[in-house]
Amino acid sequence: MITSRQTSLSTAQVELQPLPHLWAGFVNRMFVALRVPARPASATRRVLDKGATAWIEKPLGREVVCDAGTLWLTFDGEPQDVILEAGESYRCTKGSKLAIHALAAAHWSLSAQRQH
Repeated sequence: MITSRQTSLSTAQVELQPLPHLWAGFVNRMFVALRVPARPASATRRVLDKGATAWIEKPLGREVVCDAGTLWLTFDGEPQDVILEAGESYRCTKGSKLAIHALAAAHWSLSAQRQH
């Protein structure tokens, strides 16, 4: 016959070993998550609800920064699209009209027109 022996340990009997590498990683991730992305002083923060679209007439040289949510950037007449997640940015290299569409509710900014 097999019997099982139950052992009851109080919290005073259990010594937890600290895991510094796990704590360091956790703390680092928390600081990264709380960090506000740097934006040019001239950039204006904007909000787009899910499914909404904003149009930029002359995007060449401007930077789109996604602070929160998900943005889909597409240029008129251009085959390549860009998806931006929170914390990512994109400097526009094309002059054709730019559509910025919110795949999820988004907070974003656009830098002032770049001088050439």
